Amino acid sequence: MYAQIRRDMLPPVERARPPPADAEVVRRSSWRVLRSRIGKPRRKVQEEQRIMLISQVGGFLACAPPVSVGAHVQRSALLGYKCAGVHGGGRPARPYRCRMETAAAAAATCADADGKLRANFLQVLRSRRTAEVNLLVEKVEPITDPMYQGSTGSREVMESCPKKDIKDFKERLIEEKLMLITEAGEQGRLPVLILSLKENKQEKRPAIVFLHSSYKTKEWVRPLLEAYASRGYITVAIDSRYHGERAKNVTTYRDELVSAWKNGDTMPFLFDTVWDLIKLGDYLTRREDIDPARIGITGESLGGMHAWLAAAVDTRYSVVVPIIGVQGFRWAIDNDKWQARVDSIKPLFEEACKDLAKNVIDKEVVEKVWDRIAPGLASEFDSPYTIPAIAPRPLLILNGAEDPRCPLAGLDNPVSRADKAYREACLSENFKFIAEPGIGHQMTSSMVKAARGRKRGIDRFCVWFSFPSDMSIETAATCVDADSMLGAAFLRALRSRRTAEVNLSVEKAKPVTDPMFQGPTCTREAMESCPKEDIKDFQERLIEENLMLLTETGEQGRLPVLILSLKESKQEKRPAIVFLHSSYKNKEWMRPFLEAYASRGYIAVAIDSRYHGERAQTVTTYRDALVSAWKNGDTMPFLFDTVWDLIKLGDYLTQRDDIDPARIGITGVSLGGMISWFAAAVDIRYSVVVPIIGAQGFRWAIDNDKWQARVGSIKPVFEEAREDLGKYAIDKEVVEKVWDRIAPGLASEFDSPYTIPVIAPRPLLILNGAEDPMCPLAGLDTPVSRAVKAYREAGLPENFKFIAEPGVRHRMTPSMVKAASDWFDRFLK
Repeated sequence: MYAQIRRDMLPPVERARPPPADAEVVRRSSWRVLRSRIGKPRRKVQEEQRIMLISQVGGFLACAPPVSVGAHVQRSALLGYKCAGVHGGGRPARPYRCRMETAAAAAATCADADGKLRANFLQVLRSRRTAEVNLLVEKVEPITDPMYQGSTGSREVMESCPKKDIKDFKERLIEEKLMLITEAGEQGRLPVLILSLKENKQEKRPAIVFLHSSYKTKEWVRPLLEAYASRGYITVAIDSRYHGERAKNVTTYRDELVSAWKNGDTMPFLFDTVWDLIKLGDYLTRREDIDPARIGITGESLGGMHAWLAAAVDTRYSVVVPIIGVQGFRWAIDNDKWQARVDSIKPLFEEACKDLAKNVIDKEVVEKVWDRIAPGLASEFDSPYTIPAIAPRPLLILNGAEDPRCPLAGLDNPVSRADKAYREACLSENFKFIAEPGIGHQMTSSMVKAARGRKRGIDRFCVWFSFPSDMSIETAATCVDADSMLGAAFLRALRSRRTAEVNLSVEKAKPVTDPMFQGPTCTREAMESCPKEDIKDFQERLIEENLMLLTETGEQGRLPVLILSLKESKQEKRPAIVFLHSSYKNKEWMRPFLEAYASRGYIAVAIDSRYHGERAQTVTTYRDALVSAWKNGDTMPFLFDTVWDLIKLGDYLTQRDDIDPARIGITGVSLGGMISWFAAAVDIRYSVVVPIIGAQGFRWAIDNDKWQARVGSIKPVFEEAREDLGKYAIDKEVVEKVWDRIAPGLASEFDSPYTIPVIAPRPLLILNGAEDPMCPLAGLDTPVSRAVKAYREAGLPENFKFIAEPGVRHRMTPSMVKAASDWFDRFLK
């Protein structure tokens, strides 16, 4: 689907990471809020969409998690890694043990309340799903007579939205009517309306999702869709659950609310539609005409609540404008201000009142209803926690100062917490709250205008729905930095050679008694030197799990996983580390590492890379697959196919009850070292990274005639290519063509000068031999210097270290094993 990588997604020769202007700017959060200085004033950055892109890979990240902010906001923010204790509520995850310059910096390295909140929210959303399905898209006919379940009122306010005067607007307007399948069942069919203008120049454009209020439909917001489409946006509207095409009669929504109270099997008030918006994000980020880093979301009343909660759980929504929707549900109960909100869906509360044998609706009834139909709405997912979690993405909250459904006093806490979160991100200008004087529960023309925003200079990203579109990639025109663009491009490359995607499934498997090796094994002395706790009953307490994860269709889509851990009396989430073997070996080879780390309280994980171990039929399987990839160009057995597996593995690990999703490390030896670095570059759930004798410069080796040792490790594929290219000997042209064929971008946009620095600011330790011919030291000058710069600008230089052990060639040594062990203990324990 994404075989071609757009030229404008290639990383620039030099990363756009300008030196900080002054000491105050240096003191930025560890979200790496680098405000690009391209000659003009710094532009604000937008939330990066990688996690989300990752969410397409195997279901939305359970801990994200997804992860980051645009131009230079640390990707861990996308995963929800922000400051412990900033927003209150929930136990913050452990921060990385590193010196922090500011409270914001302290925030950065923790996978805190935000990450846990997203994980918990997603678990609640999943808890009442019908069977999950692969996302499907169908074209359908336009609706001529939309279903309204209440009075419609006037659309005058929406029609006041600024619209560009285009003579042939109607002729150029493209209307798409789609049906997305988001889950099994009738309500899993999501009606989508998309308007855009036909343009001569094909380029990715910003998109905005518009969400209707109660009892209305996607067609109701058409004036907004047309106005924004005239200004170059791709505009999107959906029918919320039990509305529009998803309603059978004029009481469908009310009836379903009552049913949810009675049966507790659906969440028609807010949460079910939030699930749909996550799935919608999957679809929008895949479209060729939409820039996945520039997707905004807004809505009115019910739609405003949907917009806020969807943005809290899904960071692909990079600019957020809830209109007359944000409120404090818990505050309203505690302060007896719930009546107006309850009246908007009163039949539900009247039914609950009867069931609870009450004479009148009171606060107890209200609380029980919210807990039943939207678990957590008046507690952990209420606005004091979910509004700050949107930071540092641009957020504009528009309310009426006299709105009884969204009482102003009930927003004191969420607004103050949000203000603190944005201030600590050094992006206080990305948050604004406007309560329009004298206005009750109604959207006004001034709100519509405020949402529209305006540009303030060519290099300035104006916060509210005014994405710049007239700057070159060098000046960060797309509002996304090289890091997020690289991540998007890399993920597309990975997806380009997938067999049919499947829902991630897990099977128990039998232990392997006679593992397949495709080459000499040598000694495991270095691994056996790994520090290990002396536990008398270690073998009795050791838990071994052998699993098979289904990552895609086909035989190679079956991922063998070995997990070791210690049985503990106290049940708590523990850190995990993924260990990756070298060429021709297998997961069982890594067992000394697994046992050593398991003895120290880690959950230790190993997999068989593609065409290795249980995924190999013969001792030449891996070599044969490399040759086949050269011949047919349909797989990527060298590195990239296994990187895909690691994204899927991340989906599984972050969902386990015994693993802290914020503390997952990754390491590997040689081939495994390369795979670990690439996996960490594309998936920020791997929060601590230690590639061992793997990091190298593929382009540098070609340009400097130092490719021979690396080529020699998998020579048959290069010999085959030499013959096919009519060459007498393998030369740099053969090497370059092979890399481009079997691992597209390996010697260009995904090479170490670009993918090593994007791991920042997560802790990264690179361990190499100073005399290693497969990883020449000189070839790492550029990636290491760029990484040093990235970590320095993140205010976390201590989170990066490069050690080239003197006199050591291509082998792992006990000192490397000890250094890796210390690094993981420092940042994960």
